[in-house]
Amino acid sequence: MAQIEDRESSAQINDAAALWVARIEARPLSPEEDSALEAWLAADSRRQGAFARAWAASIHMAKAQALGRDFFTDPDQN
Repeated sequence: MAQIEDRESSAQINDAAALWVARIEARPLSPEEDSALEAWLAADSRRQGAFARAWAASIHMAKAQALGRDFFTDPDQN
C-alpha cells in the first residue's frame, strides 16, 4: 500500500488531466497514448473527476472563444 506522502496531490492530478486534454485536442492519440490514458484514469478514481473537469473547462473555453471578443465585454460599461 502506498504511503500517504507518496500519494499524488490534487494539483498534480489536475495538471496531468489538463495535459491529457491538451494532447487529445492537439491530435488523435496513438494507440499507446490511448492505453496510457486508460491506465492513468483507472489507477485512481480522483483522476476520472479531474479529467472530466479539464474536459468541461476546455469545452467552455472553446465556446467562449467562438462567441468572440464581445462575449468578454461588460454590458454595463456601454
